[in-house]
Amino acid sequence: MVQFTSDPVRTQQRIAELDEYMTRSVYGAAAGFVCRSTVGCGNAAAKRAADVYEGQLSHVGLHYDMFEDGKPLRVLVLGMEMGRPDRHISLEERRLQQDEAIGERFMKRHAHMLGTTSALRGAFGRGLGDDRAGELLPIANDPLPQHVMQCYALVNKRLCSAVRPVQSDNGRKFQAEKVPAMDRACLPHLAATVRILEPTLVILQSKNLRSLIKPHLEHVERIDEANERLEYAEFAGVSTVIASFSHPAAHSPLNWGSSHRNLYAMDVVEPTLESARRFLFA
Repeated sequence: MVQFTSDPVRTQQRIAELDEYMTRSVYGAAAGFVCRSTVGCGNAAAKRAADVYEGQLSHVGLHYDMFEDGKPLRVLVLGMEMGRPDRHISLEERRLQQDEAIGERFMKRHAHMLGTTSALRGAFGRGLGDDRAGELLPIANDPLPQHVMQCYALVNKRLCSAVRPVQSDNGRKFQAEKVPAMDRACLPHLAATVRILEPTLVILQSKNLRSLIKPHLEHVERIDEANERLEYAEFAGVSTVIASFSHPAAHSPLNWGSSHRNLYAMDVVEPTLESARRFLFA
């Protein structure tokens, strides 16, 4: 039976370093929003009739620095953007938002968090499922098991969202808008985040993310020639395994955030992460 341990002290050091960078370069409670790209991003979003909601920072679980049988397993999930009209969300506030998802039953979570749960179960070798026990990791240095969402980092390609108002039949009042200029402007912040967090496994949640991060990838090689979704590379100078998937809330049949029984989840996500684990723990 595998043994999980964590290093919460090292994780707190990473959180402090990331907070210092974000305060200096993006957003902090005292300094406010200070990103130098704010005017350009605002103009680009306005051309698409969208408003910018700035300063939506990342989640870093308190047990991010995980080890499995003594080998590091730092999991970073890279998503799109929050896509909500909320401003100035600190690292601590983002972590508390994850606590809300942790408190929900599996099928009550929205598609993104449901898919993320499935990805984390796969990353930690738990297998797909909707049972609560499969989401909890026994940690040798902690008296209580920890939820998988406290053992990873959730980072978005953009730390601001471009949102425009809509009127839909299902009652939705806003929609996230694609603004490529904002993606490019946020790349340096993403690279800095990766350098601070030093993930050993990066899970991409969108087909477009692989091409977006390409400028920061070097020495890319396939782990399995038969699986184009799984690579080993230096990402912003950090050696890591990269697993590329669709967004969990993509259109069917790629909507693996719909259920743990979704075919894409079972036939693509789970076996790819199993291959990633074999490589990491060989």
